[in-house]
Amino acid sequence: MLQPRYREALAIALVLAPLAVLASACSSRPPEHQFLQNFFRAARNRDNETLAMISAVKLDTRTQGDVTDFDITNVSEERRTPLDFKGMLAARQKAIDDEADFRKRRLDFESKNRPALEAIAKMEKEEAPKFTPVQQQLKAEWDKWKADALIVTKTTAASRAAVTNGTGPAEASLAQPGQAAFSAEKFTGELVSKDVTLDAQVKMPDGQTVAKSLILTIQRVEGTQDGTPRTGRQIITRIQGL
Repeated sequence: MLQPRYREALAIALVLAPLAVLASACSSRPPEHQFLQNFFRAARNRDNETLAMISAVKLDTRTQGDVTDFDITNVSEERRTPLDFKGMLAARQKAIDDEADFRKRRLDFESKNRPALEAIAKMEKEEAPKFTPVQQQLKAEWDKWKADALIVTKTTAASRAAVTNGTGPAEASLAQPGQAAFSAEKFTGELVSKDVTLDAQVKMPDGQTVAKSLILTIQRVEGTQDGTPRTGRQIITRIQGL
């Protein structure tokens, strides 16, 4: 027969054993699990403040579904992409300068030929305008100026968008309380990316729960700004499978 102290020790062991197994299971989960759990919980609760801190993509559980449970099946190796924004910033500035120069030259042409261009504009409203050879030549020149204006405007817009898209992940990752604001002109470093694959249970808008394989891309930025080391927080930048 077991002595009382041994019976007591056995009882305690039987109580603690399941807890130990549970703790072991939790500790064996990848570190990304808690991060993603926080994300899905915030999306479920429409906690926009938390979502803004950890994700650059939106997850609307009312239309895309609510991830109620998941297991991480794979975490890819980290991919490191050099970040140096000087080239795209220079391209944007060149596009802005080129557009300013183009607008000045176009305005000069328009000013020198305003009466003739106004006359052509009135004639264009006629059903069958009859332009003189001089008017035809001037009209062709003016039409080219207008067509080129569209190209110049699109080029500038594209260069601006390239900077916005290129610096977006770095700005989101490095925007942290108490730290200097992100400066693309002064920052150099790397974009660190990894893909996390999940087997997820997703409650769909119609109430059904379905199994889905999801892939979430998580990124952060590491580098220096004004000679000061900077390490950004993790940001979800892509969700595939929803």
